[in-house]
Amino acid sequence: MTLNDLSNFLQRNRKKILLATLIIFTGGGLLLFWQSSQKNKEPGPADDEGEIPTFSFAGDTWKISGQLNLGKLAETSLPQETVVYKVSEQKESITEPQAQDIAERFDFDREPTNRVFLPDGEKMFVFAQDEVNMAVFSYPREIRYSFKNVVAKTKNVSGKIYNQSTAIQKAREYLESKNLPTANIVFFDTRYLIYDVEAIVQTQNPKMANALELSFVRAIVGQNILGKTISEPLVRVVFNRTGTVVSLSYKETDQTFTQFKIISLLSFTEATASLKENGLVISMLPTEAAKERFIEADDLTSFTPQTISLVYYQVPGTEFLIPIYLFEGKGTLDAGEVYANVALSAIKP
Repeated sequence: MTLNDLSNFLQRNRKKILLATLIIFTGGGLLLFWQSSQKNKEPGPADDEGEIPTFSFAGDTWKISGQLNLGKLAETSLPQETVVYKVSEQKESITEPQAQDIAERFDFDREPTNRVFLPDGEKMFVFAQDEVNMAVFSYPREIRYSFKNVVAKTKNVSGKIYNQSTAIQKAREYLESKNLPTANIVFFDTRYLIYDVEAIVQTQNPKMANALELSFVRAIVGQNILGKTISEPLVRVVFNRTGTVVSLSYKETDQTFTQFKIISLLSFTEATASLKENGLVISMLPTEAAKERFIEADDLTSFTPQTISLVYYQVPGTEFLIPIYLFEGKGTLDAGEVYANVALSAIKP
């Protein structure tokens, strides 16, 4: 199984049930390289007085088992301290009439194709017709929209992929046309992708890409919040070469944050020194060269980080939003070269 940043449908446990359901209603549509979080994953150790939990990741992880190459990572100025936040859920939910209103905005019939009752009183309203399908979740509030055959909708179309600035504008226009708020989200990342029958490949050459993925997140005091799963930001929009949205994941910003404690952070030198031993590889996508051989992920035999950034992450099973360092770069497996993200707790022991 692979973990990558193209999680198009469904998170794990809440979401194992949903995977099976969506496979049924999509009529065999391809749900590509998704990876998920475990909603009920045990939290990191913390005592009864509200101590900050240790960093743990909801989902499969790997290690850097081989060589760490820091030659392409420029020394970066990082803050010496920051705030740990506590998260409060607003407990808002989507009713069936509201789900029907959302479906109409996406040109679906108002009547759901199916209603799925989930654990903890949650519901999933399924809408499917022609080439597209959509799931609207009651709580947490979420929309997932996709063409049933995303590969066909990207691989065999012609046109020019948007550049980043145009894509950001077009993504916001698309969301606003569907009456989905954009005021509380900030742009996070762009990925040029090659959708193929065998695999999804990441490329740095826009001319080779047939899909462009943009992600948006919330931010607090200038730091991005990646939520409960690093691989699933608040909003993900995927365009094909014609500028058509072929996949959308949109989560409502149903959280508020309060300051809990100011903590010291690892310096750049301390973070890079700890990366090989304590870093968790949390996502991978093959490069063009590795497409034919990339079947199953394993520990990285080498990792060459190119960027480091300070972001916030909610520890599974807890109400704490903690700072982590996210390293991005290239790595190698026995199966070939990949783009990889490695997460490391930023909190100084």
